[in-house]
Amino acid sequence: MKIKKRLFLFSFILMIVSLAKASPYDSISTKYTNDEFTTFCQLSLSANDSITNEVVNLFVKQMCNDIRGLFKWGLKGMGLANEEDELILFDFKQTRYNKQTGIIKGIGDVHVKGITTFKDLSVDTKLTQRNFKGGQREVRLDLASPNLFIRSLRGSFYFSPKGNNKTAYLQIFTNVRFAWFFDVFVTQKTYKAILEWRIRQMLKNMKEESEKRTEMMR
Repeated sequence: MKIKKRLFLFSFILMIVSLAKASPYDSISTKYTNDEFTTFCQLSLSANDSITNEVVNLFVKQMCNDIRGLFKWGLKGMGLANEEDELILFDFKQTRYNKQTGIIKGIGDVHVKGITTFKDLSVDTKLTQRNFKGGQREVRLDLASPNLFIRSLRGSFYFSPKGNNKTAYLQIFTNVRFAWFFDVFVTQKTYKAILEWRIRQMLKNMKEESEKRTEMMR
């Protein structure tokens, strides 16, 4: 009996160790405190660092002035261009960037199915970028003024190059507080259905574009 127990314990430990080794570096999680949704998402990627930086630059450029172009790759599969969705239908129409203020003005419609529609909703965010020692860079968006959809928003995207490590990472931290109507409507379950998966999809799109371009260079 003792031998069987020891064998079982040994097998269990081996299983845990093997799962730990097989666990990917990719993760996403959300917590809800004080009316705020905080999400962290991380994806590892196998791409040339300079190429990934080029992809990030293109994403930022199109986010500022060519949202339709970004739908073709960076926002692909995210359901933001009047595509079907079970809960909320987003239709982002255009963005305009003011270099002097750093403000990106986004305009679009938000349809809450069977309840109401917010037409030509304006979302103004301030864009800032920073480069850190070691090659890491940050692209940050902060809500410039509250609107009918969002009370507060802070989103920080990070690209951490390989450097001395074998793996590079794309990461996003977001903090969102919804306006009164959506604060009642958007539960933690609803948040996962309308926003959390979109955050991951955006990183996935950037990862795939970076890796595709890297493969083309080989």
